[in-house]
Amino acid sequence: MSLYNEYKASLKSFDVEEILDLVLYRPISFLLVKLIYPTNLTPNQISIVSMIFGLGSGIAFYFGEYQYIIAGGIFIFLSNVLDCADGQLARLKKNGTKVGRIIDGFIDYVTGASVFIGIGFALHYITGNPLYAWGLSAIGAASRILQNMFFDYYRNMYLMYVYNKVNDVNGEIIEFTEEQERLKTVKGSNLDKMLVNMYLFYCNFQKNSTSHVDIKVSPEVYKQKNKTLLRLWSWIGSTTHLTLTIVFCFINRLDIYLILTITLGNLIFFILLMIQKRVINKFKLIK
Repeated sequence: MSLYNEYKASLKSFDVEEILDLVLYRPISFLLVKLIYPTNLTPNQISIVSMIFGLGSGIAFYFGEYQYIIAGGIFIFLSNVLDCADGQLARLKKNGTKVGRIIDGFIDYVTGASVFIGIGFALHYITGNPLYAWGLSAIGAASRILQNMFFDYYRNMYLMYVYNKVNDVNGEIIEFTEEQERLKTVKGSNLDKMLVNMYLFYCNFQKNSTSHVDIKVSPEVYKQKNKTLLRLWSWIGSTTHLTLTIVFCFINRLDIYLILTITLGNLIFFILLMIQKRVINKFKLIK
């Protein structure tokens, strides 16, 4: 297998990857994966290291001084590279697990929470205004969660209907409810049980926040109608947010990142949501 084909095999699909991942983070993480491939390092271990850097970014922001904010931005970059590497390694080695999928997503949220809490402390330190700092951080965090959640939802729909690679949210609930029941018979594994329970809570929240659809359409038609739209969704995905955070770290204006997330980010989100619903309405049966 050529290096390029091996790189493609390490991806979910070119269609669903965020542009910044394809041109920046995943090429770097692929080189890292090639280095560690012969070792016994597992995807979950890489995920843990990614989380450590993510937590480190929040701790760095806490101090509020410019050099620490720069350090926080560098930690975010390293965390995202490793976050890409764990999935690429799992796909190349074919050793991914159900719980590993949850750990990867869980660590994304831990990192996100750490970053936003750290930004709150940084803005409090810089502005001296706790209401402004924490209010802006809380609204920014809620906006990012909403934007990322819907992008993930429609990306998974695309993967399911075009490539049959993942379940929709209802399939995830069925699959992980079965895993939850299986784990009840296993002694120990308390961490796995906790993670499965948390993931099921997230799936049910996602299901209740979106309309369940039963689509009768060919993969070719679904791809034709949604490929460009999904690419637009990706611009409010997690990697875009992390990259903007890094950029505004270097100009020491994390408040501008939050304002952009709340204003421009949410405007793009609502426009895309209206367009997406219109597209799906053309070939769906809502249940």
